[in-house]
Amino acid sequence: MNLLLANEFLESSSSSSEDEIVLLITNSKNIKPKIINYLDTIHLKTDEQFRRDFRLQRNTCSILIENFQNSEIYETYCREDHGSRRISAEIHILSFVWYAANKCVMRDVAERFNIGESTFFRIMNRVMDYLLNIAVEVIQFPKTDDEKKSAAKNFYEISGFPNTLGCIDGTSIHIRTPAHKIKSTYVNRHDLPSITLQGICNYKKKFIDVFTGPPGKIHDSRVYKLSFISQELLDICGNTYHILGDNAYAVKPWLLTPYRDYGNLSVDKTHYNKVFSGTRVLIENTFGLLKNRFRNLIKLEFQDVDKITKFIMSCCVLHNLCIDYDDIFPNEEYHDENPYEYPVYEHMTAQDMHYTRLGQIKKDDICQQLSS
Repeated sequence: MNLLLANEFLESSSSSSEDEIVLLITNSKNIKPKIINYLDTIHLKTDEQFRRDFRLQRNTCSILIENFQNSEIYETYCREDHGSRRISAEIHILSFVWYAANKCVMRDVAERFNIGESTFFRIMNRVMDYLLNIAVEVIQFPKTDDEKKSAAKNFYEISGFPNTLGCIDGTSIHIRTPAHKIKSTYVNRHDLPSITLQGICNYKKKFIDVFTGPPGKIHDSRVYKLSFISQELLDICGNTYHILGDNAYAVKPWLLTPYRDYGNLSVDKTHYNKVFSGTRVLIENTFGLLKNRFRNLIKLEFQDVDKITKFIMSCCVLHNLCIDYDDIFPNEEYHDENPYEYPVYEHMTAQDMHYTRLGQIKKDDICQQLSS
């Protein structure tokens, strides 16, 4: 019972019959109080208060609101609105960002923004559809020769590793076991149901490729083989460029890995690993930024796999947009969940073994370059 109803109850107790008091209390249980005019409160917040609450800068949200309002998805929603209360683009974006950035449930967001839970469910779908529609423009590998040269130059300036276009790794997003699924299918090595997010980042800690959906039980090397980018990297990188991954991946000319350290590495190989790690750590920083900004990724409560993957991808798009808008959020240290993970040795074709030999030769050549 809220304060208003409590006062009403006290006043009624002195003048009303017992039956009327019981009726008042019974009816009060059916009232669902909501926060009225919360948008006015948001507008009164300072920029720092806004950033602390939404984990995005006010200017970033303003750009998102304007772009969403001009999108075909929002215009279609407005055309199909048949007299019901139209939800503004501002409420669409702010409610979605609030949900993504704070560890809360849909009911909390619906009450905060004075909308129904079913309405917020539809809002989420519209905003995610919008973000996924622009994903192809926001998340992409360098395409032209000039873009690749520029990316490699910027990576080289970080720790001195040559001809790098990106860094790859996988991270677990904890979830509830999806509806009508068996928990053991989704548990990772920590016995927690999860979905794997595979990401490749650039020197700015922006995602240039993301792939999600496989259960956490599947090894990173297998997730990589399932991803679309595994079939495209040879054409993207050619003979010159490569991405960097840990020892969960098999070495290839386009995907280099560190040397395994069994305690007897040469000085040259130790130096190679140090320079390599100084660059590859960027993908761990990227995951740290993503999860620190969008706290709902700590554990997703959706029970539909399609909804889970769409939400994760949407957060990756927002992550890139924040970097584009110079919206910098304090990094939270991210620890590799599988620091000692080794590749799963599957059947290798003659072509696989050929590319592995070429990858090892390329790695040894770079090792010599770095030591000279």
